[in-house]
Amino acid sequence: MKSRSRWRRALADLRSLFFWPILAAALPRSLGYGLLKHLASRSGDFEPEADAAWRGCRLIVERGDEVEWKYRYRLLRWVERADTFLTLLRSRRWWARQVDLDAQWPNPARPSLLLTHHWGAGHWVWGVLQAHGQRAWFVARQPSVADLGAGRIALWYGALRGWSLRRIGGRGPLYTGGSARRVRAAMAAGDSVVGMLDLPANAGQRPMPVTLLDRAAQLPSRLIDVAREAAPTIAVFSCAFDFSSGRRRLRLRVLPDGLSTAEVLAAYAEDLSACLADASECWMMWHESSAIFTAPPRAVTP
Repeated sequence: MKSRSRWRRALADLRSLFFWPILAAALPRSLGYGLLKHLASRSGDFEPEADAAWRGCRLIVERGDEVEWKYRYRLLRWVERADTFLTLLRSRRWWARQVDLDAQWPNPARPSLLLTHHWGAGHWVWGVLQAHGQRAWFVARQPSVADLGAGRIALWYGALRGWSLRRIGGRGPLYTGGSARRVRAAMAAGDSVVGMLDLPANAGQRPMPVTLLDRAAQLPSRLIDVAREAAPTIAVFSCAFDFSSGRRRLRLRVLPDGLSTAEVLAAYAEDLSACLADASECWMMWHESSAIFTAPPRAVTP
C-alpha cells in the first residue's frame, strides 16, 4: 500500500509539475492560457494552499469573492509553472511582445541590489534584466520536496528551475545559509543580486519594523545591510500579471543613493503594500502572514 501511495504521489507531481505546464507552454498562447484557466477552475489543484492563503488574507485586507480569489490564486500558481517552460521554449522577441515595461534601469556599470516580492509572476524577468545590463544572482532558500510536491520528481523540478535561471540570463541561485559572503563576492565581481524580503525573519536576518498595508509588520533587513556595504544601486521591482489577457508588467524604480537600511526597507514595504492592494491574490506568502504582521489580526466574522 505504501508503494502504491508513493506511485500516486509521483504521478500527481509528474502531471502538475511537468505534463500540464509543458503542454500549456507548447500550445499557441491563447490555447495554452485557456488550458491553465481550465486547470485553475478545478478546485482540487492547489486547494490546501489556496485555503491557507485565503485564511491569512482575510485577516488583513478587505474580503472579496472567495471563489474568484481562490481561482485567481490557483491560476497564478499554474502560470508560474508554465513559465518555467515558456522561458525555455519561447524567444526573447516573443517575451517582449507579452511584457509591458515601466522601468528606470540601474546603471549597468555598477552592481545593484534588486528587491522584489513573492507577488505576481516573475520567472521570465531574467532575460529582460540581462538585456538591460543586469547579470544577477538570486538569493533563495534551498527548495525542499514539500515546497513543490511530494517526492523525487518535485526535487527534479526544483533543480530545473534553478538551471533555467542560468539558461535564460541569470547567474543562478545563491542559497541562504552563509549567503552574505557570496553576496559580497558577487557584487565585488560587478554582478547584481535579486532578493525577496517579504517573508518571516529569524534573528540572524535582523528583523526590522515596517508599515505594511497600514499595519505593523516586520521584515528581514540583513540583505540590505550586506548590499549597502558594497555601495550598490538599490532598486525595487514587481512583476504584475493581467488575469484577463495573460500579459505581464514589469515595474522597476531605482531608489535614491545614500538611504539607510530602514529607509530602503520602508520603500520596499510601500511598494509591496501597493502590490497587495492592487491584487492580493497574487501574493504567495499569505500562509506566513501571521509571522510577518505583528499587530493583532482584526476580527473576522464567518
